[in-house]
Amino acid sequence: MALETYFMAQNLVLFDKIYNISDRGNKEDIYQRYLQYLKEYVKGFTDTSIKIKKLRKFDKRFEIIIQGPEEKFVLNLLKKEIGSVHDFKDIIVGKIYRGSLVDVGKVGFGLFVDCAILNPPIDVLVNLHKLREQLCNGNERSLKEIIEAYDFIDHFPVYVKITELDEVNNKLLGELAPKTLEFYKKILKENLECVFLSGETKGQFKKALTKKSHFQDFITLKRFGFLENLVLLKEGSNAPGIIAHIGNELRNCKLSAIRPDKIRKLFQSKK
Repeated sequence: MALETYFMAQNLVLFDKIYNISDRGNKEDIYQRYLQYLKEYVKGFTDTSIKIKKLRKFDKRFEIIIQGPEEKFVLNLLKKEIGSVHDFKDIIVGKIYRGSLVDVGKVGFGLFVDCAILNPPIDVLVNLHKLREQLCNGNERSLKEIIEAYDFIDHFPVYVKITELDEVNNKLLGELAPKTLEFYKKILKENLECVFLSGETKGQFKKALTKKSHFQDFITLKRFGFLENLVLLKEGSNAPGIIAHIGNELRNCKLSAIRPDKIRKLFQSKK
């Protein structure tokens, strides 16, 4: 008898946003690539199937169907490793949520973070006061200065802790969580530059680096999402130089250079 007879299907909407589809091949190709990406997380669970139900137009996220004897385990594993959507009514003050930056630089009073919160769709605001406190030792810096020093761009991954929830006005305030702050502490301590990419997969990013002979320049390539990846460079490597060299290999993608020297200037008092 068919697998459907034995097990209830588990539906899940994943955190990853799928953008630039028209620039990266046909719809079926994207579906297959994303399925392969999911299967990397659930190797060994061969009796449980994962199928893509649809790519939701309104938030550009995949809804998948999980079915098989380990379906609940696989569902929880994907929630942990990739993330999923949340209803606004379920958001808890003090809890940490996975997110990505949106509309960077469009307002002057803070950064908005998409944590996949729906019903209604709401982004979390990390206001300028909190960013100054967390990212420049409380120094009076403008949001533009902070964005330029950290080279923040849309889709950059962050973790935020919810600090305030306004149910009447449907607003959320947050702060950067320790996991995000520890990342910056590491690169400042070890004086390492990074290149962040949004808009292409880890495999394609790695191919571009290898083709342009930059494979020897990086320590590790970390995947934050299906289309968000970061290369931690060896000491002495130059992030802007690498971006200039590989940019043509990654058309329609955005690249960001994370440089300790630029960040440290935010911590210095203005004369």
